[in-house]
Amino acid sequence: MKRTASLAALLLCLAAPHAHADYPERAITLIVPAAAGGNADITARLIGQEISRLLGQPVVVENRVGAGGRIGTQAVVRAPADGYTIGYAHVGTLVLHRYLFKQQLYDLDRDLKPIGLVAETPNVIVVNAASPYRDLKGFIDASRAQPDRLTMTSADPGTTSEVGVKLFIAQTGAAVRQIPYKATAAQLSDLLGGHVDSMMENLPPLIGNLKDGRLRALAVTTRKRAASNPDVPTVAEQGYPEYEQSAWSALVAPAGTPTAAISRLNAAMNQALRSDAVSRELRSRSQEPLGGTPQDVQAQIKKELPKWESIIKAATLD
Repeated sequence: MKRTASLAALLLCLAAPHAHADYPERAITLIVPAAAGGNADITARLIGQEISRLLGQPVVVENRVGAGGRIGTQAVVRAPADGYTIGYAHVGTLVLHRYLFKQQLYDLDRDLKPIGLVAETPNVIVVNAASPYRDLKGFIDASRAQPDRLTMTSADPGTTSEVGVKLFIAQTGAAVRQIPYKATAAQLSDLLGGHVDSMMENLPPLIGNLKDGRLRALAVTTRKRAASNPDVPTVAEQGYPEYEQSAWSALVAPAGTPTAAISRLNAAMNQALRSDAVSRELRSRSQEPLGGTPQDVQAQIKKELPKWESIIKAATLD
């Protein structure tokens, strides 16, 4: 009887997910909690394509839009923990949401398992090229002269641009009216069409329109100027030294995903980020490849939590 029980236990261990030495054996779904065409989607597809090549299996991007990334993140949390569903996460979903939403749809520390950091991305404030505002001071002064007349769009609540606009208003005294959008493309269309006055969003999807002269950048939100647009000053340089924020991203998996799968995905992700094709493309879009271990994701979250908690409370964003 004991020998039979021992044999059964051994067979169960061999059948467990972590014992699959040939992982991955089929396509991997990468859930992106943002609309197609935006920065998160473009970055996820870039890294997913290279991971697919390295692992020899398709990486299928699935966009789950809404609630500032919470709907897509919840889909990752609820997925089978078998290594075949992973998620693209960012500072919004991993840090900001803890302080922005009273109702939590999941426990980030309990329900997700980190794979690795992907990239850091600056946000930028832009206006239509036909706009009369040529610098940040002129724009802020005009908004103060006629409060709530000038508009500034952002992504939907819980994203770095949405919080970034609120932080911008709190720290600069700009009297703009914020309008959140679900997709970058819709913001851009309304800005180019003259329906809104300005926009704060991730820089990469806007670089083409900046180079074509259809948009004018007033400021980037990071401490340093962006490599792709070095002529654009930072918000801090223009009289607001405390203002700084950026978007960083990571790959995650449902809690309980086998350690072997996490290790394989982490190795492929790091190799992809080191590749000339991916690193060159990211840097051309002013994104800095990050990489590292799952523990580095946890360390990044731990570092950012107190910073954003104090910022959100100070700006009364909750």
